[in-house]
Amino acid sequence: MKANNETAAKLNAAFQEAVALQKSGDVESAAAKYEALRSALPNHPELHYLLGAAYVHLNRLNDALSVLEHCLKQRPDHVPAMEMAGSAWVKLNRLDNAVPYFEKAARQSPTSAAAQCRLGSTLIATHRYEEARSAYQTALDIEPENAEAMTGLGFALHKMGKSIEAESLLRSCIDTTSYAQAHTVLAGLLDEEARFDEAEAVLRRCLAVHPNYLPALHSLAISIHKQGNLIEAEKAYRKAISAGVTGPDIAVQRTDALTDLGKLDEAAEILERAIATTPHHAGLMTGLGRVHELRGDLAHALKLHDRAIEADGRNVAALINRGNTKKYMGDLEGALTDFQTAASLDPASHAARASQGMVLLNLGRLKEGWPLFKSRGGARAGSVDLTDGKPWDGKPLDGKKILVWSEYGLGDEILFASLLPDALQRTATCTFVCSPRLAHLFKRAFPGADIRGPGPEVEGDFDARLPLVNAAQWLRPSLDAFPKHPGYLKADPELTKEMRSRYRAGHDGPVIGISWYSGGSIGTGPFKSLPLDKWLPILNSPNIRFVSLQYGNPTAEIKAIKTRFDFDLIEDSNVDPSGDMDAFAAQVASMDLVISVSNSTVHFAGALGIPVWAMVPKGLGAHWYWFQDRTDSPWYPSLTIYRQTTPGAWDNVINAIVNDLKSWRNS
Repeated sequence: MKANNETAAKLNAAFQEAVALQKSGDVESAAAKYEALRSALPNHPELHYLLGAAYVHLNRLNDALSVLEHCLKQRPDHVPAMEMAGSAWVKLNRLDNAVPYFEKAARQSPTSAAAQCRLGSTLIATHRYEEARSAYQTALDIEPENAEAMTGLGFALHKMGKSIEAESLLRSCIDTTSYAQAHTVLAGLLDEEARFDEAEAVLRRCLAVHPNYLPALHSLAISIHKQGNLIEAEKAYRKAISAGVTGPDIAVQRTDALTDLGKLDEAAEILERAIATTPHHAGLMTGLGRVHELRGDLAHALKLHDRAIEADGRNVAALINRGNTKKYMGDLEGALTDFQTAASLDPASHAARASQGMVLLNLGRLKEGWPLFKSRGGARAGSVDLTDGKPWDGKPLDGKKILVWSEYGLGDEILFASLLPDALQRTATCTFVCSPRLAHLFKRAFPGADIRGPGPEVEGDFDARLPLVNAAQWLRPSLDAFPKHPGYLKADPELTKEMRSRYRAGHDGPVIGISWYSGGSIGTGPFKSLPLDKWLPILNSPNIRFVSLQYGNPTAEIKAIKTRFDFDLIEDSNVDPSGDMDAFAAQVASMDLVISVSNSTVHFAGALGIPVWAMVPKGLGAHWYWFQDRTDSPWYPSLTIYRQTTPGAWDNVINAIVNDLKSWRNS
């Protein structure tokens, strides 16, 4: 009897020593001692539970499940063993196998809010939101102010489509508990509804209380990025990384911002370094593909996008990026297939639908393209939205009172203003919100419209609210629906007359305005632009006076070129093509002809009905609205298109313009 007691005491001492090692953090040594004790204590449930917990810690997950099952055979009501087995299945990414263990643990612990929360989080991970809602509600019945349960319930409600109820609950949780995760869940909800500024405010409130909460630092950078503030977003990503946020996802997001800022070398360096450690990450590879695309190396870009899709065929961003590269390479059908696949994988992806619509429009398939193109607002960071929760349903607007607004850049704003005359003829009233610098010009051109400057809200009783371009679905269903017009903008006649007289003083030949640079986006602007010194064959055309219509303060460039070459180019210091749109319109209207790269100058000339020759790139920088293979434009009857035949090569365009100038001058 004494020998048995001594043996039991030694075994218990060895067991307690193993427990102490485990508590001290030396899990591996603890596991070894538990293993040595198993044969002597085969029916010791606590030993098997603790060994299972050690195995989970050491990622020996199959071993963990074996000993935990042994524990549960001895003690079927052992709740910690149930939960540890559930955790092992979670770590094995077998969440459906984990659920029954957490369900049983919750039943065995009817007064434990924590057990219900563990069950709820696993149910959410398996997309069983109704069951998760029930688990979290039970937790709140036990502990009415349990912050984890309130947050989980809010998330489940949002996923069930009850976003108003979810938002109310999450805001209540924040107000009563300041629970950090509630802030990030609420911010995610707001982000999904494109309420990015509100999401940012919630995250800043979180960080005021929890300044080192990494998910909030990361989410804040994302919200700023989605608002289109690239510089501040990149700073926020750097701050999050410095605080400890790691992994390929934030590297992808930060380099997306850097790429859009035109910092291609910095983005490439980060991506290449990340790929070296995570070589099969689709986001990193397709991000690097974008960098090479914007460097003009489309073949290399395509290979990287292909590799990304091989690694993850369901990566929507990679499919969209590859579609864009194919589009720039001239493979529009291939691009359309990629965009369609992306949209089928993620029906909520605005970028996939908008890109698909853009290709269809480019192909002239307007009836199919316009409805999809309407998604572009959600695909663009910081896009304007004055719908006031009343989106247009696409029905004809004849006889209605409508509110429309402009978007994109200056050139596109002028382009889509071509829809206003038709809208005014067919609607009862039309209120148009536009850029302040165009308001005076539009008031002269469209006296029947109520022209207003931008603001966060526009009050009024409107039958429909929509971006002006969305009316194209109704007004331009086909290429045949474009009207032949002599110009829809009207320049100041007196100012135009004065400029015409001044530019022709002492000259008996034609006066031609030129513009050679496109500000555009950082990514595409350089591909649309043509340095002034490349224009010499055109500028040397005899008996023509040339006038600079270039925005962006080109004085230094003009002076530098004039010192090297003998040609005449007038720069009118009285006109600011970037600011005074009324004076610029008069300047354009005073020309006999305008020759320009694809920028806002082309749109001004076309909208004023002035003959204009547009130099359009092939590949990067080629806008969908110039369509395919045409030398004319349905948007502007006065426009002639000169297209590159090879991406980046302007020789064929220059030669064609020089030859056509000879016949034009003599006509």
